[in-house]
Amino acid sequence: METSNILLLVISSAVSFGVGRTIMHFRRKKREKQAQEHQAQALRNRPPEVESSNKSKRKRQLQQLAKEGKSRQS
Repeated sequence: METSNILLLVISSAVSFGVGRTIMHFRRKKREKQAQEHQAQALRNRPPEVESSNKSKRKRQLQQLAKEGKSRQS
């Protein structure tokens, strides 16, 4: 084989490898984004928690929710 043919083979292999890796990178990013969206959707669709019959526990839960609400607004 001539030097030019070997060089052309090496360059085409490198380009092919680079394109393949780029495609796989974007597919992985898309898959991760879909997984996050699916997880967020599952959290939104879950049924509400049953309220505790313990008055002190309910009070603590309400305080915790209020505290989380304030931290999200900031």
